[in-house]
Amino acid sequence: MALSLILRNAARTNGMSSIIKSTIIVDSRKTFSQLLDKSKVISPLYRKINLPIVKRSMSGDHSKLWPIEKAVSVILLGVVPATFLTPNVVLDDMFAVLTVVHFHWGLEACVVDYIRPILFGAALPKISLGLLYLISAATLGGLLYYNHHCGGIGQTVRQFWEIKK
Repeated sequence: MALSLILRNAARTNGMSSIIKSTIIVDSRKTFSQLLDKSKVISPLYRKINLPIVKRSMSGDHSKLWPIEKAVSVILLGVVPATFLTPNVVLDDMFAVLTVVHFHWGLEACVVDYIRPILFGAALPKISLGLLYLISAATLGGLLYYNHHCGGIGQTVRQFWEIKK
């Protein structure tokens, strides 16, 4: 993963512009498959074609958010069992906040990746992202309300475990 990040950002770190010019030397008398064969000598009739390669850089927010997302995932590995084994308000609130944030970031990535303005226009991606924020806020509010005014998430799961058939 680190190698791919280094490769993606190599042009930016060297001070190059966002458009890199790539030059391909093409023999006008040969087919594409013949050009791919490196063993044949290309005749001196060359044509230079300058192709712009547009480099898409990562946004600054996401590149800083990625380590935080991974840290939340690692913290959840300890918080989830602790919430169910020793239920209390602090662990219930940590579980609620971290779980909602974790799901929100995952769904936000899906919305941004799949509901793109180039496919759906400018309005639908903004509406979808707004709905996601609304649903995430309502979910977090509902879980925090449940933790403080009802039994809490950990105690509720323990009660489900105690149900016998």
